[in-house]
Amino acid sequence: MTMDDPHPRRAARAARRARFRARTLLLLLVVLLGLTLDLPVTAPVRATATGRTVLQEKQEKHVVRTVVGLGDSVPAGSACDCDPYVSLVGGTLATRQGTDVATENLAAAGLTTRGLLDQLEDEATRRTLLTADLTIITIGANDFDSDTVTDDDCGPGNGLACYHDDLVRLRADMDAILARVRALQPRRGTRVVVTGYWNVFMDGARARAEGAAYVTNSDGLTRAVNATLAASAAAAGARYVDLYTPFKQGGDDTALLAEDGDHPAATGHRLIAREVLSAVFR
Repeated sequence: MTMDDPHPRRAARAARRARFRARTLLLLLVVLLGLTLDLPVTAPVRATATGRTVLQEKQEKHVVRTVVGLGDSVPAGSACDCDPYVSLVGGTLATRQGTDVATENLAAAGLTTRGLLDQLEDEATRRTLLTADLTIITIGANDFDSDTVTDDDCGPGNGLACYHDDLVRLRADMDAILARVRALQPRRGTRVVVTGYWNVFMDGARARAEGAAYVTNSDGLTRAVNATLAASAAAAGARYVDLYTPFKQGGDDTALLAEDGDHPAATGHRLIAREVLSAVFR
């Protein structure tokens, strides 16, 4: 003979509470075990209105689908029978992301900052920049005359007096260039990178062959140019990439330069690509 519970509803509620406490205790044990073993505790995957998860949408916002290069003979790849760094950046991004990346290199040998300002008025250039997720700019070296670099008033000892007006114009032109590029890229997530130079003139063994004044004065001017480019980039919210330090790291950058001592060799372009990518993912 069995006796039925005179309060079946109360018994059912007690059973549910017991099951709830058991599940809670189990969840706490899992969390504590994860913290002890330093394992990641993931939150539930939440889908958005588009059907993608929140994590997927955040990752997609940072995907680079189009890289555009602007500037002088350095990004154009002059004097080097190799892939210029703009192409290397695009190729590396495609591999890392597992996506197609279009690369549009609009750089041209001999271009000055004034020349780039004119180029930015071209309708085809403007259409290209509208689609850019990453714009890389190397410009400014051609704004300066190398024929006078060994003159006494062109050295750091005299405050680079002969280049003073050119440095002032460089800042004004770079500010205008970055303002125009930004105006063409209203989309959130677009990035603009401005690189400096290892030398605005020749460097390495070819520079040393020109004498001590050439080496000293061109180095002083390069530092001033780089400081100007960095200041302009900071004011515009662009990222500045220092190339002077990595090129000089070994003490002699001859191996990074083409035979003319002026442009990067393939090794130099690979180095520049690495520095640009480091800035992009910083």
